[in-house]
Amino acid sequence: MSIRSVALYGQHDLRPFELPAPALEAGGIRMRVALCGVCGSDQRQYFSGPSPRYTLPAVLGHEFAGEITEVGSQVEGFAVGDRVTVAPVIPCLNCEACRRGADNLCQRGLVIGVNYPGAMAEQFYIPPRMVAAGGLALIPPGASLEAAALIELLACCWHGLRQVNPRPGDDVLVIGEGPIAATFIQLLRLMGVGRITVTGLNPFRLNQTAALGADVMLQTNQTPLRDYAEANRYSPDLAIVAAPAVEDSSVALDILRPGGSLLLFSGYPHGTKLDLDLYKFHYSEKHIHGSIDATIADFHHAVRLLPQVRLPQLISHRFPLEKAVEAFQAARTVESMKVVLTMPTQA
Repeated sequence: MSIRSVALYGQHDLRPFELPAPALEAGGIRMRVALCGVCGSDQRQYFSGPSPRYTLPAVLGHEFAGEITEVGSQVEGFAVGDRVTVAPVIPCLNCEACRRGADNLCQRGLVIGVNYPGAMAEQFYIPPRMVAAGGLALIPPGASLEAAALIELLACCWHGLRQVNPRPGDDVLVIGEGPIAATFIQLLRLMGVGRITVTGLNPFRLNQTAALGADVMLQTNQTPLRDYAEANRYSPDLAIVAAPAVEDSSVALDILRPGGSLLLFSGYPHGTKLDLDLYKFHYSEKHIHGSIDATIADFHHAVRLLPQVRLPQLISHRFPLEKAVEAFQAARTVESMKVVLTMPTQA
């Protein structure tokens, strides 16, 4: 038995792929995928070429939701027909990172869509160790599958904000105007921050962020961030890098107030470097934080936050699985925000 999917073989090389279906184990669960988001990290691997983290051919996709079709004989708490969504990392539960609750940094973890087959497929298999770790969640009644498919995005942004602990009234800079930035904006509003300034190149996306709570939208190919900061004496408390804009990341660190924090959230191509003036960094007591994926605890918290955010509003394009290449191309067009792949009603 095989599963219809699409797999990445290399740069600009996404092909139909028959994924071998794992046997159902006593503690495992099989689900039908309803839809799967095309993440920025998926796009980077397709357009720039896969990083060393990826096992090729790689079935991408880690933002997804669907319905359980089979449960193993020892599974409790889940049943056929349940609507579920799945966390992005399958932890080992035994390494040092897992023991301290940082399962997103699991030393032996499997990352869905990276070194474990992802959800750009008609079915997805949840192995026993993921079920045991609590890595899947029931979708709340009334929530759509479209909203649930983007819970991973919400969880990762929540995890990032936990690194920097925004305070009510903080002045926040968000670099990037895509789905990640739009999700950060919604969470920041829930946390009661003050002014939110968003930078980007795409007027369509910048207008979308305004509708979700941004106060200032700065189109940086017209007004560079450094010029804007100098003209307006702009010095935020917190800067969040939600797009791989290396130059603006450096500018953001420069313009932060003394004691401010920079969150490097966006993924970067392998080998990306950031110049750092250690003198200014040290004597201004600034802070740099990285953030990757989300813990399973973050994921379940994001499920609880779902009624308070507008995730389906981010979706601009929908494509069937067989048009995955067109979906990736659409994600790079001017009037796109979030692109999702949809699967047949019955796989």
